[in-house]
Amino acid sequence: MNTNLVHNLLNVLIALVGLVTTVMLATGCTTIVTGALECSQSWLSPTWASVAITAMAVLKGAINVLRDGISGLAKVQPPVVDKETLRRIQDEIDRAGA
Repeated sequence: MNTNLVHNLLNVLIALVGLVTTVMLATGCTTIVTGALECSQSWLSPTWASVAITAMAVLKGAINVLRDGISGLAKVQPPVVDKETLRRIQDEIDRAGA
């Protein structure tokens, strides 16, 4: 499993936990006078959701730094090119150099 796949899986998981948190708020959690959430009627704890989102976001940042270094956080990413297009470009370069 490569780092890009893990990175994208984390994106999906973060979105899913955000969605579950939204559903949690829509299906039983209420805000009490102090501003805290009361979720005794919900199946997901807001603490668990917050910790999960934070852990995944930190892991994504760590993957970026380990994969590309600190300077890689600000570098321009290369465009995504399919193999057929890449082969045609290489063929054109080879013909131009011949």
